[in-house]
Amino acid sequence: MSHFTIWDTLVLVAYIALTAAVGAWVGRKQGSTEDYFLGGRKLPWWAVGLSVMATQASAITFIGAPGWGYEGGLERLITFVNAPLAIGFLIAFLVPMFYRSGVYTVYEFLERRFDVRARVLAACLFLLARGLATGIVLYAPALVLSVVTGWPVNWTILLMAVIAVSYTVLGGISAVIWTDVMQMLVLWLGAGLSMVVMLDALPGGWSEVISVARDNDMLHPINLDTAPSATYSLWAGVVGGFFLHVAYFGADQSQIQRVLTSRSEHESKRSLILGGFLLVPQMMLFLFIGIMLYAFYAHTGAPNVDNPNELFPRFVVTELPPGISGLVVAGVFAAAMSSLDSALNSLSAVSVRDIYQRFIKKDASSAHYLAASRWATVLWGVFATCFAFFADNLGPVIEAVNKVGSYFNGVLLGAFWLAILSRRVNASGAFFGLVIGVVVVWSLTSVVEMSWLYYNLVGVVVVVVAGHLVSRCTGGRPSVSQIKGLTFARRPEKDAATTPSVRGWIIALILYFFGWIVFLFWLQSL
Repeated sequence: MSHFTIWDTLVLVAYIALTAAVGAWVGRKQGSTEDYFLGGRKLPWWAVGLSVMATQASAITFIGAPGWGYEGGLERLITFVNAPLAIGFLIAFLVPMFYRSGVYTVYEFLERRFDVRARVLAACLFLLARGLATGIVLYAPALVLSVVTGWPVNWTILLMAVIAVSYTVLGGISAVIWTDVMQMLVLWLGAGLSMVVMLDALPGGWSEVISVARDNDMLHPINLDTAPSATYSLWAGVVGGFFLHVAYFGADQSQIQRVLTSRSEHESKRSLILGGFLLVPQMMLFLFIGIMLYAFYAHTGAPNVDNPNELFPRFVVTELPPGISGLVVAGVFAAAMSSLDSALNSLSAVSVRDIYQRFIKKDASSAHYLAASRWATVLWGVFATCFAFFADNLGPVIEAVNKVGSYFNGVLLGAFWLAILSRRVNASGAFFGLVIGVVVVWSLTSVVEMSWLYYNLVGVVVVVVAGHLVSRCTGGRPSVSQIKGLTFARRPEKDAATTPSVRGWIIALILYFFGWIVFLFWLQSL
């Protein structure tokens, strides 16, 4: 076995320095909040698309998904198989409205469609949800550093926080996206090299992996249990997971902000389509690494770890050749910084655009708002650091992140559903729909035993129903002038989302989804 050598340390330091330098260089000409938050709306679609992919291949996925696979095989792939359907829905309905409106944050759109109450409440819900999740995102790479160095994890959390916040303050969204492109290549390389090492160590290679997986029921991703409490059933994954990903990519500023940096509406859709086709196989890759780890340790002896999040990092530093393990850990660090800077950048954007500029300092200069944005980034970094100290008690990090988001994102999606797809809901309906949605979702978690994947669905349904009922009781539908250009056009000729090229991609994504379902049932039969 090799250990983390001086060569690994040099590779790690060099890669972190290179990533920070690239981030600082691409963000060197920032002169306004539009540059800092949207990259001047001039980033190429393929880079944005890889950035979307990098969000899923972040340090959270690189660490958490193999732990998932080690414990449950391909069971949790069903949570992600709905991604093509979710992307198809986004490019058909939400992305066109957000991009054409020219907003910095999607919560600005709610004020245009409804009023300031809906905007502020939605922005505050996002800040709470993403602020907590960012603490978990910070914990993941700090755990890797702790495993590598033997330092206490609280010290590594502080170290990672200082690096991430400094890098984010300098880089802005342009640095987020371009460093994401770098880290995608390194993470895929690290995953591939790890698989090669494991296969080389197993006497039977692939046949041994498949044999161990079959014997331990790890290749059965389809669970037909209809009970709401069945967390990873087919129904929870397809129905609940669909709303999870639509809410995640469409109502979470940290994700949709990437799409708004594209050069045109057409390019923003292309960036999401790339993710729609690659997200599922990417997740299967990392889950399968977990299965391979199970087969590897079944051959070499069980690992001495209590936390499944430590499995893959420990394998990397003890089994990969010197220099290579440093590169893989460097990739995790790069992924962590990219995930952190996107989260911190979006938290800063919402804090400044939706709160500070809207209510506290309305007519300041661009330089003032840019400085305020950087200070907001620092403050959110401090908040995330404090929460990261408790992340070890939340179980697998990838599940913890999705759970935190599920408490809020479905409710937020319900508000956008009302804004874009309904012409009958007024401002009071949207505001009280959000309030009722939050209360119902949080109440359900304590009184009803159900899969967290359904929380997003419940949030959407409650907000939509409550929004319509409240609107009927508070003055009825808004006037035509209040909704003009802010709701989805019902006639095909009036909306670019229904052009033949877009319709073709949506149909392709739907067929791709059904192809995956057929493939998973085939795996189930093995």
